[in-house]
Amino acid sequence: MKNNNIIIAAISLLLLITSNSCQEKFLDVKPSSNWKAEDFYANEAEAYMALSGIYGVLAHDDLYGWNFNVLMEGGTDESYTNDGNNTWGASKYEHTSSNDEIKNAWLKFYTCIQLVNLFEVNLEPSMFSTAEYNRLLAKARFYRGFCYFNLANWFGPVPLRLTPSYSQEDNNIAPSPVKKVYEQVETDLLFAAEHLYHSKDASYVPGEPNKMAAHGLLARLYLRMGGYQPYLEADDASCYFENNQQYFEQAKQQCNIVITDGWHDLTPASVDSDSYRNHFMSYLQDYYDLKESLFEISFGNLEDIGIHVSGRLGNINGVEFVGTLDIPRGFCKINAALPLYYKYSAEDKRREWNIAGYRNKYSTSAQGFIMGYIFDMPLHQEYAPGKFRRWEPVDMDALKAAGSIPGAEYVILNNTPGSATDANYTSINFPILRYSDILLMYAEASIGGRFGSQSAASDAVECLNKVRERAGLEPYLGSTAHDDFFNEIVDERLRELCFEGLRKQDLIRWDLLEDKLKETNNIIRTDPSYVSNNQYHQTFLTAGNSFNRSKHLLLPYPLQEVQINQQLDQRTGW
Repeated sequence: MKNNNIIIAAISLLLLITSNSCQEKFLDVKPSSNWKAEDFYANEAEAYMALSGIYGVLAHDDLYGWNFNVLMEGGTDESYTNDGNNTWGASKYEHTSSNDEIKNAWLKFYTCIQLVNLFEVNLEPSMFSTAEYNRLLAKARFYRGFCYFNLANWFGPVPLRLTPSYSQEDNNIAPSPVKKVYEQVETDLLFAAEHLYHSKDASYVPGEPNKMAAHGLLARLYLRMGGYQPYLEADDASCYFENNQQYFEQAKQQCNIVITDGWHDLTPASVDSDSYRNHFMSYLQDYYDLKESLFEISFGNLEDIGIHVSGRLGNINGVEFVGTLDIPRGFCKINAALPLYYKYSAEDKRREWNIAGYRNKYSTSAQGFIMGYIFDMPLHQEYAPGKFRRWEPVDMDALKAAGSIPGAEYVILNNTPGSATDANYTSINFPILRYSDILLMYAEASIGGRFGSQSAASDAVECLNKVRERAGLEPYLGSTAHDDFFNEIVDERLRELCFEGLRKQDLIRWDLLEDKLKETNNIIRTDPSYVSNNQYHQTFLTAGNSFNRSKHLLLPYPLQEVQINQQLDQRTGW
């Protein structure tokens, strides 16, 4: 199913992109196809082909393949880059408005939106029943809401395009206020929640949007609307929406819809002691764990037939395995940050899954690959995230005892067809929304976010404890006073959801990014293994040293967009 969908996605993009008014010059070439947007979307096959094309944009390298969810997420208390070269600027707050990663993320989100707008305008209602027509629109609007939510979070006010762009003149649209963009996201997701299949329905296709995923993203939206709004800071106004506490109640209601529905759940440690690991193995092995996963971005490794839609999860951010052309290659361009290491207790079952703590480094000596155990060396230059690991040692206990073993045996975990024979590209799915996030959002909404006043009630503590139980931890026995419980949520979201593309926006909506970067650098500098002239240790400090609050809570508008859109003025400081 997954591979078929992505083949269709590639084909549909070739068909539909001729109608998309992107600004890349190569798109000005006269199309060889006779397809026209107004003649498309006329039957079920074409409608599903178009939806797969929209989905395929999200699965591109520039978005959830690795650029947006890995590179641009670096620079928090969760992760930082070890690349000391003049690269990975966005993860070190050394980016400019002309950085490719920023330009490409903007372009791909708007490409997705353009395809949705074409779909919405040209879908032929007479060819479908009312229910099916609304369901098709709901899938498309789910994607559009998701894209605009990301654009507003990262860029602030952005052009709100709800109709297709057909000419250069259509690009000249002023940015809309963030609240207006969020309201459009709300409209799209409410429509999706009403008309999509539930993931337990017989007709539901795993990997597609579904009803509870829409409710979950609405909860995420309302939490964001209740939180800190960085673009307002420059206007010397309140940095929160008026009556912002109302949004926390709405977030709680949306989470409660998912919770009381009863379909989604976590497998507790008392039933499956490896529940956390086993859930993430489902992403590695192309299996949809629909109980815990509400929505994920699917990938198929089709490089061998020339279709470039695969991701690089477990490669760019993977456990190091380099030195030859062999698989399973991993580059560890992003390190698990030192604060994350210290947030875990030794009994937390998530600890050694989320932080791999081992590597396989090729030596020019006759020994070849030398596997090393580095879990208790968190300032090591290849201290990799483990959540999307492609491989692991066969005998971890022996590696722990020895410290390093030349030529130690390993097993490939991401061994689905294609990924098992490709050094760089993988089929590993990326989680967008999991049930544990629903539980933690409910707990946070219940106390009104960072600046609420409510103490944690028993239902909020219960949600937190469900997440802790699955991790093998004792119930939370700390203070339920607002500030204490909020701080526990901040830490628990780090422990549970690390490397899932959420931490930076979490810290921004709490107005804690600057504080956590300072804290991270202080922890690094005071760690016993810190060496002031170690080049990697200095690179780890770059994000905290370079961060400028007046600039870096939002991304600059891409340079080429400011040049093309005559109504889009660059943000101050860029």
